[in-house]
Amino acid sequence: LAKIDIASGTVTPVVEEHSVGSMQHVPHSNELLISYSALDSPTDLYKVSIDDGSIKRVTQLNPQLGSSVFLSAPEDVVFEGAEGSSIHGFLLRPPNFDASQTYPLAYVIHGGPQGSFTDAWSTRWNLNIFAAAGFVTVALDFEGSTGYGQNFTDAIRNQWGGKPFESLMKSLDQLLDSHPYIDRNRLTALGASYGGYQINWINAHSTAFKALVNHDGMFSTVSTYYSTDELYFPETEFEGVPFDEQARQNYEKWSPERNVHKWKTPTLVIHSEKDYRLVVSEGLSTFTALRRQGVPARFVYFPDENHWVLKPANSLRWHREVLGWITQWTRKDTIGESQSQKFVVQGEHLN
Repeated sequence: LAKIDIASGTVTPVVEEHSVGSMQHVPHSNELLISYSALDSPTDLYKVSIDDGSIKRVTQLNPQLGSSVFLSAPEDVVFEGAEGSSIHGFLLRPPNFDASQTYPLAYVIHGGPQGSFTDAWSTRWNLNIFAAAGFVTVALDFEGSTGYGQNFTDAIRNQWGGKPFESLMKSLDQLLDSHPYIDRNRLTALGASYGGYQINWINAHSTAFKALVNHDGMFSTVSTYYSTDELYFPETEFEGVPFDEQARQNYEKWSPERNVHKWKTPTLVIHSEKDYRLVVSEGLSTFTALRRQGVPARFVYFPDENHWVLKPANSLRWHREVLGWITQWTRKDTIGESQSQKFVVQGEHLN
């Protein structure tokens, strides 16, 4: 949160840590009422001084956290990506972490792609959920991410399977070299929207992962253009329309559909009927391509959700499916085998 002097244009930070979601001026004061959260702290209301940035807590909506539930504090990590770019992200460790042991990895890839992982709480893609299930959890901001300057954000244009993929894989190598407690034989990758696109791209261009999760991802750049609710987006990212001969080459170059014959990694595919950004046929096509080639896969369909899973009961089912899938393929005693989905969160068995 920052304040701007209208006369001079000077920008002065007010809150420099974690995340401010919304704000409202407190009448007859120099304070703002803000919603404030972090990766290890759900949203609460605070008052913040506009003058000096001092913060006072107003609510404590989840008093049980911190005493009965462990939340992993995020660690900042930085790696060298494509063309020497700086790739920032967060690493979270499981409960009762012991550096002498080894743990599976949940490598989470954000959507957008013009978005970023912030130090904020969310009921969707909450990194602490994966850590609580026993996974070292890592989430990185690759080319296309926001918050690192416009050039970094624009670096993904006509590079969808290029620089971001290279940065993710180079960062993964550095992560494994510098964190020996991550088991190289028990790696998983998960993503939604553009992250789902990247999962399909990874499946054709890497054998590093034991299991993948694709939520509302892209199967074909061409079919997506003709069915999405947001035409400006593909026309900008692929520099034209697919019925233009030159732009068509860009669409074809970066389309996951062109490389399905290389897919080998077990994949959980999730898609929702009311997703108009990436319609449900993108998920069905992904699942069909996997199963017709004998690749282990599971399709989870939400008839009443959109690009996001928002309803509480559906969210519970989503988490059971996702955690069950990545656990199934990374258990030390069953690596590579199809077993019943079992996982443990905070000492409780859920299946």
